Amino acid sequence: MIRTTTRPRRPFAIAAFCLLALVSTHSRARAETPLVSQEQAARNGLERAWFAQIPLDPGRSRVTSWYLFYDRIYAVTDSGIVTALNSETGEQLWAKQVGKPGHAAFGPGANLKYLGLVSGAKLYMLDRQDGRALWVRELGSAPSSGPALSRTYAYVALMSGRIEGYKLDDPATQPWYYQSMGRTMLRPTTTGEVVSWPTTAGYLYVSRADNPGILFRLETKADIVTSPAQADGFLYIASLDGYLYAINETTGREKWRFSTGYEVSSSPAIVDKHVYVASGEPALHSLDSDTGQEYWTVPGVSHFGAQGKGRVYVSDRFGNLLVIDEKTGGVLSRMRTDEGQYTLVNSQTDRLFLVNDVGLIQCLHEIGAKEPTSYRVPPTLKPPAPTKTGPAAPAATPPAAATPTAPVGEAPAVQPPEFGAEAGPAPAAEAAPEAAPQEKPAAPQDDNPFD
Repeated sequence: MIRTTTRPRRPFAIAAFCLLALVSTHSRARAETPLVSQEQAARNGLERAWFAQIPLDPGRSRVTSWYLFYDRIYAVTDSGIVTALNSETGEQLWAKQVGKPGHAAFGPGANLKYLGLVSGAKLYMLDRQDGRALWVRELGSAPSSGPALSRTYAYVALMSGRIEGYKLDDPATQPWYYQSMGRTMLRPTTTGEVVSWPTTAGYLYVSRADNPGILFRLETKADIVTSPAQADGFLYIASLDGYLYAINETTGREKWRFSTGYEVSSSPAIVDKHVYVASGEPALHSLDSDTGQEYWTVPGVSHFGAQGKGRVYVSDRFGNLLVIDEKTGGVLSRMRTDEGQYTLVNSQTDRLFLVNDVGLIQCLHEIGAKEPTSYRVPPTLKPPAPTKTGPAAPAATPPAAATPTAPVGEAPAVQPPEFGAEAGPAPAAEAAPEAAPQEKPAAPQDDNPFD
């Protein structure tokens, strides 16, 4: 008979084993942290200025949109909560429930005074600075996206393809509307002096932003599925036909067009006379905003992030952060980021924002850049000068032909149902001049579930 015995483990061996397990767990936790460490950032010429966490339950809710508007960053969740952060410090300024709890909100759109969101079939307007509820308005039909705000109007796209415009300082008045050809699933975009929206019929409609009235429509060879950008009086529009178009924002005349060779489904960014646009290859193209001349192309890049001093910060298709030489397009360094993070497009300053859908946001900037470099001046709230109405000049020939105001369906404004009533379908549009002023309806009842 063979007898076996087992020696008891010595106390120091057990302690060493536990210490090794603890170190291993700590190392794993450090490796899996979503935060970019200061050492990691420094190797790429950056430093982390701040980070913040949007208050949400990651098991039940997600951030559906991040929106940068100069001094504020807004996060909107699929449960209808909007949170405002200071874009330079990360300080949480306020958080607000919009619409019914647990129901998604869409947007936001902002100007220097207002912040607008859509929930259900209602348009909600908040004070941009403190989140205070200002008014709520029933829409004419089911919305397809969040609102866009000019200095004087809020524009909402409906599922029917109709665009409705509400006066910010008098929401009870008759809305302006226009019936587009095709549907639009994107939020209208206010840029410069115009508001624009694409449709599934391949058109981009452009209207005056503060004195609504269609100026022209642009038709391309394929659908436009992304919002345009604007700089110095020109719109930059990307299409699935692979072209980037630069057109005059008020006449529709084409300045230049650039072929990427692949469909484009992301919005261009204009920073300091550079146009950055990512094509479906994927690849990032850098162009001269005045001439459309290509400076360089970097394959594998899917998102633009920000431009610093002689450097451009982008994301590749695997989620890595790349640092690119602004003049040559050469890749200077590459930094791995946590899975699920992506760069928030920033054409306003040199700050680089990394975000994800569980509410984490990080702000990075170049070492020593304590004060932000601003590329865009915030728009003024000064009332616009009166605009003379009349037909716009014809634009370039197809495939980028802009059609002057035509009988596509602008119709007299129709009073939507009273608040609390069921919103019926949008009335059929008729070709007609813009509606004459009518008697102002009664002010909307206090139907505001903000608080």
